[in-house]
Amino acid sequence: MATGYREVKAALLTRLRAGEWPAGSTMPGEVQLADEYGCARVTVNRALRELAEDGIVKRWRRRGTEVVAGRGRHTRLTIRQARQQVETDGKTYRYECLRQRLRTPPVRVADQLGLNREAEVMEVLCRHWADDRPYQLEERWINLTAVPEAREVSFAELPPGEWLLDVKPLSDAEHVLTAANATSRNASRLSLDIGDALFVIERRTWWQGQAVTSVRLMHPANGFRLVTRDVA
Repeated sequence: MATGYREVKAALLTRLRAGEWPAGSTMPGEVQLADEYGCARVTVNRALRELAEDGIVKRWRRRGTEVVAGRGRHTRLTIRQARQQVETDGKTYRYECLRQRLRTPPVRVADQLGLNREAEVMEVLCRHWADDRPYQLEERWINLTAVPEAREVSFAELPPGEWLLDVKPLSDAEHVLTAANATSRNASRLSLDIGDALFVIERRTWWQGQAVTSVRLMHPANGFRLVTRDVA
């Protein structure tokens, strides 16, 4: 039975998509849902808050949680695999694995993946090239509880993002877009000067409420482009 807020959110989203609560209707209260899922009320509250932030429901102080009528318009952000983007731009793609190891996660990563500090994750550091220039530096952490088969996979020649798409399709994703300045280590790996501008994409994915991976994608800001599309 689902107990974490991500699991509850995923379960509620499945029921909403199935039409159990049609547009304009009011969902059951937090106490009732907490009883159904065997979790604390605060867990349901957080799941509903995220659904509200996603524009799927509206929350009212005394009226409860109302299902939003119609989808409206929203912006779809699709992060292409580095190989796909590089080849679409008409350049030659090359992949390079710089490090792969099993380890316990740092606090930040453990929190992002919903793990305790004693858990074991797969860390992969790799570099993607466009012609003879570094295109992307990728720092990826894979939750081995969600994807135990990753323990036996070598990413020496296979990009982890491409492998994950084949074995664990995502049901939910989160992107955080930021700007940063290259550190001495990252500048060297991206053929930049220290302090040069980076465009950074932090991405987390889930499968049916379970965190699968956390990845940080760093690009030289000069010449990088990101495309979004408004859909009805």
